Amino acid sequence: MDEVLDEAGEHAKTLHVLLHGLWLGQGLDQGAERLLALSTRPPFDTGKDPIVLFRVAGALRRLGRYDEGLAAIDRALDLLPPGDIAVHADLVRERSLVDAARDLHSHTQTIGGIPT
Repeated sequence: MDEVLDEAGEHAKTLHVLLHGLWLGQGLDQGAERLLALSTRPPFDTGKDPIVLFRVAGALRRLGRYDEGLAAIDRALDLLPPGDIAVHADLVRERSLVDAARDLHSHTQTIGGIPT
């Protein structure tokens, strides 16, 4: 990945492929952190790409940063062009996952770490 990053520069499509791989790689060591770092590089540093924000929300969920994840996915939903129904469904699904993870985490903290 580092070799590709060195060659990619600001090539958005290449960087999107790397983000996708990190997003899919749930078990990668430091994968969520690397995804977040990559999401702040140009051309993504404007925070206006809904797909990047979608992937950021997933990384934040994996790191237990639920409120930040919800903010990222809500921003992605705001930026999504009208009529993109398939992507909208993916964003809504991620929002549900972040919300459920936050609720589960909160629930386990409330009752001493033992889910009921």
